[in-house]
Amino acid sequence: MTSHIDAVLYIRKWMMRFFSRSNFHSVKEPIAMSKSQFISDLSVGDVVDSIFVVRRKQLLPFRDRPGNYLALELVDKTGMIPGRVWDEAERVDELIHERDVVKVQGRVETFRQTLQLRINAVTRCSPGEYDLRDLVPHTDKNVEQMLARVRQAAISITDQHLKTLVFAFLDDPQFMDDFKHAPASLRYHHNWLGGLLEHVVSVLDMVEALCATHPEINCDLLITGAILHDIGKLREYTWDPVMDITDEGRLIGHIILSDEMIMERMRHIPDFPTELALRVRHMVLSHHGQGEWGAPKQPMTVEAMALHLIENLNAQMARFIA
Repeated sequence: MTSHIDAVLYIRKWMMRFFSRSNFHSVKEPIAMSKSQFISDLSVGDVVDSIFVVRRKQLLPFRDRPGNYLALELVDKTGMIPGRVWDEAERVDELIHERDVVKVQGRVETFRQTLQLRINAVTRCSPGEYDLRDLVPHTDKNVEQMLARVRQAAISITDQHLKTLVFAFLDDPQFMDDFKHAPASLRYHHNWLGGLLEHVVSVLDMVEALCATHPEINCDLLITGAILHDIGKLREYTWDPVMDITDEGRLIGHIILSDEMIMERMRHIPDFPTELALRVRHMVLSHHGQGEWGAPKQPMTVEAMALHLIENLNAQMARFIA
């Protein structure tokens, strides 16, 4: 009997030591749930158990009886579906918020010939419990290869002031993390995660071809403009967990924000030539070409005109193909 009790105590002591180890705590860290159901694949009658983003929500009164129901717009990378919480709507309304990532259980129905999700249960997800690429459209290009292409172009710059300026951004880890995720727009072109990087790489490829046939162009200047012309979009847009415009983007816009970001880095580069600074800033401020397209200035240098034409060509082609 005593040996049996001793054995139990030994096992209990061993288990307490094991579960107190630091590696046990890692088991409790959120694990990204695999998303196997996407909105574009849903059909009437489907039982749903998947992760979505709450784009909008509104508590509305029933038309035929007292009480309220909760109307949701749920989105993932493939589209949007309306959701309805018919029971305990007030409680659910307090638990979830717009822009929350949520796990939803329910069934697909139709209302006025439109698919709608009848929600039986909904819970909020923590950041580590989902993969953002399941919720927001993303580039199909290799991100690391595109980043390497940008650095290759920056290394080719021979003017040391311009090279220092470009690498002031490329050597900033926070900037680069945002740069590789940001969209180039919300609707018009490259409107997906990594879209801005994809756009910049395409512009750089065309800059290289143009410089090979037009020796009168200052290629160092044009490469600098190609890399930096849209960096204000890192502050114009937000993309986690949904793509949207920021207050800065709405009230100021990415062109002015890009100019501000460039000027801030220039101030920390000793003896940056005044004329060179003006030429860089002019490229950025004029790259939309015309005032009705959002450009504060029209292009007045060969590099500014080249950047405008190349950037616009890539944007319009991407928009047409999409």
